Amino acid sequence: MSDKVDAYLAALPDWQAAALRTVRAEAQAAGLSEDFKWGHPMWSSADGAVCLLKGFKTHMNLGFWRGAQMTDLDARLTPSGGFHMATIKLTDPVELTAGQIRGLIEAAAALNTQHGDPMKAKA
Repeated sequence: MSDKVDAYLAALPDWQAAALRTVRAEAQAAGLSEDFKWGHPMWSSADGAVCLLKGFKTHMNLGFWRGAQMTDLDARLTPSGGFHMATIKLTDPVELTAGQIRGLIEAAAALNTQHGDPMKAKA
């Protein structure tokens, strides 16, 4: 676990902190490593970046580097940006269950195993 993620967590409003704790626990249970890059927490597998969680004033974005390849798993995944990224906009910590988060994390990690590190893949 990262001290920077701990500090980020401590600065969040209650509902966002709850969402981060859930994502963090599911990422840890899935065997992902935790880091703090680009101003927010992110988690990676041995095969590359898997997901991130970024807080904003009124919402949080749960992003997956290969999320655009996972829209069939959750219609709330909205593709944007590079690396085949897609995010789910959260406005409440209970919008996704721990099981749903874990399923998305595992699917994203499996795509990395199949296709390699999304940050090193050719567009």
